[in-house]
Amino acid sequence: GTHTGDLHAPTGLGHAVRPMKSVSSHPVLTTPFIEVEERPKLVRRRTTTDCLFTELTHSPLHDLAPVATLGLTTRVTHSNSVAVSLDQLGLAFEPQRDSTLILVQGGYTAALVKAAGTAVLCALMYGFHLGNMNPAAPAMRADLGIEAGVENDNAWAFCVSIFCLGALLGCSLVPMVADSIGRRKTILLISTVYLLGSALEAASGVVPRPASPLERSSIGLCLLLAGRAVCGVASGSSTVVVPMYLGEISPPHLRGALGTCFQLTCCTGILLAQIVGLPALLGRSGLWPVYLSLGALPAASLLVLHSFLLESPRWLAGRSDAEAIRAQAILAALRGEPLSSLAV
Repeated sequence: GTHTGDLHAPTGLGHAVRPMKSVSSHPVLTTPFIEVEERPKLVRRRTTTDCLFTELTHSPLHDLAPVATLGLTTRVTHSNSVAVSLDQLGLAFEPQRDSTLILVQGGYTAALVKAAGTAVLCALMYGFHLGNMNPAAPAMRADLGIEAGVENDNAWAFCVSIFCLGALLGCSLVPMVADSIGRRKTILLISTVYLLGSALEAASGVVPRPASPLERSSIGLCLLLAGRAVCGVASGSSTVVVPMYLGEISPPHLRGALGTCFQLTCCTGILLAQIVGLPALLGRSGLWPVYLSLGALPAASLLVLHSFLLESPRWLAGRSDAEAIRAQAILAALRGEPLSSLAV
């Protein structure tokens, strides 16, 4: 340690600096360490990246580098090979000496296409009800007695936005229903709810016009509010059950492609609603009830094609042994394989 001895350095105030104690004489530093038992070394959790770049070097995913390689401004890939440095840049373009055959299970079989195509009709209804209130709004407001004004605008805004409240309720309750009665019956139930909501919306335009524009308790407005809320419940339920169903009936290599069908069909429904609802077509006074009733067509079609809608094998497999045998038969039909096939 370093000692200052008895040196006193004068300061400008006439005081002297007090002598410092030895650093090594501090009781904390002079106390001997207590030997403790060495803790066992914990094994660090291995990540997929660790395994990929240390053990699975022959994996087809090995070229998916998570970070950029120093010296390469862009990743150069060719024939599932990647250049890891500038010196090895030419190796990526050498011909492959061997190839790996990967057996994929199933494909776009007739049963799979029919089941998925029937299920996405719910997405078509969801998109239609999502966009059917804007194009024909002037004609609808005029026939319902909701003329332009602050109070009437608030009433119309509530009529449009109640759809979201119903969707919030539907997406919150439908998982329990789907786990209880199955995906197939839940989709059929959702179609029935769509059918009821479309009927209520269309019925709002065939009742007599209210005597006063400010009469917001009119039968037509109440029917439109009820129809929007009911369709909202069905729409929120569709966003949960239909993607779930598509993922459970699809083979792994087609799961992403079929999963995008829901959003694609939903956008198609929005586009159809925007086009058909133009004033030049059905968005006019007296014709908008027919326009709103078009949402019942996909619902009725789904109920007619209910035989194409197979139950989810995953849901059946978790029920009982008897249901597991039924799940195997459905899975064989979806994959286009015989029931005795080991691929099932």
